[in-house]
Amino acid sequence: MSDAPPGTVRPAHRKKHRRRISRPLKVTPLLGQGNYVFPVVGSAGYGDSYGAFRGDVHGKWHHGDDIFAALGAPVVAVANGTINRVGWHKRGGWRLWVRDAAANQFYYAHLSGYAPRVFHTRHVRAGDVLGFVGNTGDAIASPPHLHFEVHPHQLLRLRYDGAVNPTTYLNSWPHMRSVHAPFPVHPQLPTHARFRREARQVFRRLLLARHLIEQPAPPIEQPEVDRPARRGAPSTTRLASREEPAMPMVNAGSATPTVPLLAGLLVLTIFVAAPLLAAMVLGRILRNSVSEAS
Repeated sequence: MSDAPPGTVRPAHRKKHRRRISRPLKVTPLLGQGNYVFPVVGSAGYGDSYGAFRGDVHGKWHHGDDIFAALGAPVVAVANGTINRVGWHKRGGWRLWVRDAAANQFYYAHLSGYAPRVFHTRHVRAGDVLGFVGNTGDAIASPPHLHFEVHPHQLLRLRYDGAVNPTTYLNSWPHMRSVHAPFPVHPQLPTHARFRREARQVFRRLLLARHLIEQPAPPIEQPEVDRPARRGAPSTTRLASREEPAMPMVNAGSATPTVPLLAGLLVLTIFVAAPLLAAMVLGRILRNSVSEAS
């Protein structure tokens, strides 16, 4: 990452023939402080990738372990201490350092966002939320993970190459299964256009993963209009909208007034037939009366 731990001493000058060759270290000294916790909350997976080849970093080797977890998983302080160097790094993306009371340094990289507390106080306690798992920086094409490094105070003189294999420590630190996570924030976006765009995209995915914003609904499928097919052109299928079924269309000029005509004929029949029926009934009554009188 070429992001040397704070507090290291830079030599005034170096002689090229005495320049130390950068190699992974084979020691894991005691850190001198208890009550450490695993840096990622909830389900996470990691392997011993310390020392693996990395062509784009200082020394060409991996200075830590990658802890894979869901994007947005909370990242916490591994120990009581102070935080520093919060912000963007071209390889580490959103990153920060934690320094414990014994002067050991812990490096967190590729975050998707931060907890607000890191911008309001330097002091943290083990288990305090610092940020959220992401893939910013040179991890933009990788699955979300936390790049985590351990720099024991005894080896800070080696600057960035003083990182030791974190696997042994991670194996022994207890996991936190859940934590109250605050609303994510980020500082000023990087000035480089590509980094700025990537940081914004990852932060939006973080908000979606934490269910703090909703995914915009896809546009409603509109019906296609039948057009005369051109010779050689592929045929199109008329589709109706799924939200609102298509309504049948009626041409007013060709509509037949069937219902009004039938209603008029019915009324006319009633008015004509009613007097005839009444006359027939009255004639029958009169004939019956005459017959009875005679």
